[in-house]
Amino acid sequence: LDPKEHHFDVIIVDEASQADLSALALLYLGTKILIVGDNKQVSPLAVGQNLDEVGKLIEMHLAGRIPGAQNYTGQTSLYDVGMTICDVLMLREHFRCVPDIIGFSNMLCYDGNIKPLRDRTDSTLLPALVPQRIEGTRDGKKKINRAEAEYTVALIKTMTEMDAYRDKTIGVISLLGSEQADLVLDLLLRSSVDMEHHAILCGDAAQFQGDERDVIILNMV
Repeated sequence: LDPKEHHFDVIIVDEASQADLSALALLYLGTKILIVGDNKQVSPLAVGQNLDEVGKLIEMHLAGRIPGAQNYTGQTSLYDVGMTICDVLMLREHFRCVPDIIGFSNMLCYDGNIKPLRDRTDSTLLPALVPQRIEGTRDGKKKINRAEAEYTVALIKTMTEMDAYRDKTIGVISLLGSEQADLVLDLLLRSSVDMEHHAILCGDAAQFQGDERDVIILNMV
């Protein structure tokens, strides 16, 4: 886009909490900007950046010269910037998860302000939340827990053989990077589980942003 030729009355930036500061250029292209996101969800990871070096550059060139200098890192999102210059309007109605699931996030992140509007009886998979302790440990310096991965695969195999889960989609999220998800995927591919039929996806939280499955298995690693 050429800023001389292309200018918009309104620009809507969705998932702005995932956009790093390189997205600031978008603000130059519109008369009105609508920044949509959630700073409690996935944010820029600054992959490959030395944050100590970035901090030194900020102190050397920006501190005391511009407001909010500490925010100019690879981990700051366009949404973070928007929160400092715009009025925030919170969308409170939630339709995706049953109340028991969104209730956890509601308590943890949103001070109870989310209104769950999906009926509890809408899901036949009960209970909606199942905690399961695995007697495994993180494997040295790697971000994997083999006992947890093997249990996850055994659990999925068992579920796919039950009538209640026959046509359900399944996801596995590793909350400590992608190495655990890669291990689970490798073990699943060696099993008899029909990956395609259940649309099985293994990844970290960022890979599931905006996606959904009937059943999610969280690996804490």
